[in-house]
Amino acid sequence: MNIIQTFYSYADIKNPIQDNASFLSPDMNWKSMALSCILLKKHFKEVTLYCNQRVKNLIIDQFQIPYDHIIEIPDLMDQYRGCNLWALPKIHTYSLQQEPFLHVDCDWFMFERLSDSILDSDIIGQNIEYDDQMYNHRTLEKLISNKCDIPLFVLNEYSKEPILRVINAGVLGGNDIQFIHKYIQTIFHFINTNKPILHKLNDGFVNSIYEQLFFYLMAKGCHKTLGLCTEGDMLSTKFDWLPMDLTYAPKSGYMHLLANLKRRMSSYVFVNQYLNHLNPELGYRITKVCYDNGISPLINFPEWNIYNSTHPFKEKATHTNIHSIGTPIIGVETTIDQMGHNLLINPQAADIELKSNTNRLWDIDSFWSSNYYFEISNKIRISEISYEQAILHLRKRNDKIYTQLKKGDTIYSVSIPDPMLMKVITILISGIKVEIIKYLQSVKSATLPDIGKYISDKLKISLMESNTKIAIDKTIRSMVVAGILRFTS
Repeated sequence: MNIIQTFYSYADIKNPIQDNASFLSPDMNWKSMALSCILLKKHFKEVTLYCNQRVKNLIIDQFQIPYDHIIEIPDLMDQYRGCNLWALPKIHTYSLQQEPFLHVDCDWFMFERLSDSILDSDIIGQNIEYDDQMYNHRTLEKLISNKCDIPLFVLNEYSKEPILRVINAGVLGGNDIQFIHKYIQTIFHFINTNKPILHKLNDGFVNSIYEQLFFYLMAKGCHKTLGLCTEGDMLSTKFDWLPMDLTYAPKSGYMHLLANLKRRMSSYVFVNQYLNHLNPELGYRITKVCYDNGISPLINFPEWNIYNSTHPFKEKATHTNIHSIGTPIIGVETTIDQMGHNLLINPQAADIELKSNTNRLWDIDSFWSSNYYFEISNKIRISEISYEQAILHLRKRNDKIYTQLKKGDTIYSVSIPDPMLMKVITILISGIKVEIIKYLQSVKSATLPDIGKYISDKLKISLMESNTKIAIDKTIRSMVVAGILRFTS
């Protein structure tokens, strides 16, 4: 089966590197493509990218993203200018296929190879989406009211189903090439017949109609076997069902940074960190090429030394009043001024120490069966603060976490030097994290089973439930990533 991707850049031909493709920033766009590609290459022999001329050399020569083949496609979207048909280049790529294929979006990360039962199906899609936000229904309603020429099988579904289902096209393809070509012909007939109306409406949601709704209804009508990456007929268009695991942990299944997920800072950090874990040379090269073209990353990379003394990160080594509230607990009382000073003169040291801890987290399935010991970092500051002080601070930041705090909770303010943001940051913790800090204060270092037994006894919770163990494991990982805990040497 041929594994293919499409990237069609609408950016100014003079500077296509600025194309952010709806991501938080352009460098995230290119790193997402790189990460998607190298994960696919772990599972399949070859990966082919279809792209237009304006980005072809950028991807091949400058970024050197390791595609096996890059096929240039024409600037076909000029004739559809103003119609908002952003999915159409993918349809063009589908139309060029004469053999079984799997098309994978460039923001789709395949951590585990899809099963043979999926890959052997007539057609393949990510999942069936349940249109609980009514986007598809409202878009069809708009098309009908504007007298669009719509296939009868779509109108029949619209008339009898109050909520429509579609196939998410994060991955799309299959073995029945004849069916797929018929599907493509249906799309182009719809678009070319209704082009003036589509131009008038300029509605991006129409892409879900012709790419995803047509695919689902035609497959159902032709009784095709359907291979889905995620099963279920009531999956939400809110996408809250997605396995969006952004933790430093071994990955399984897949992740699709669709819609607003690609504009989250947590996703930006994940793409950067995971690409640098898998292929640091490629991650560095994309960062450097982007930086040399005026695209500053949203996080710092102190170990690469590509920033000079005037870089804006250098101006962020500041602290706020919350750092000085409360009395520091014994053993973790580094002064804020000292943390800020150390960041300014040598951010690499803090970065190296943090990475020496976090790098282990990617490859260890569970710390419940390991002999790794954890301890509190000695280069941070932890102070106990009152509920009122915590609420005041969080409200100033407009942070919704304050709704989770309760009077009577023990609350710690944790100040940490962050080489990625180049400033001393503050995290407020309570509950299990506070108990872990208290326990490690008394024993100095402990394994996860030791910590788990203490938590179980202290909070009267059972460790027999796998979800409880997973939650505690994730808590420890998050505290290591934050720089609160570290592995003992």
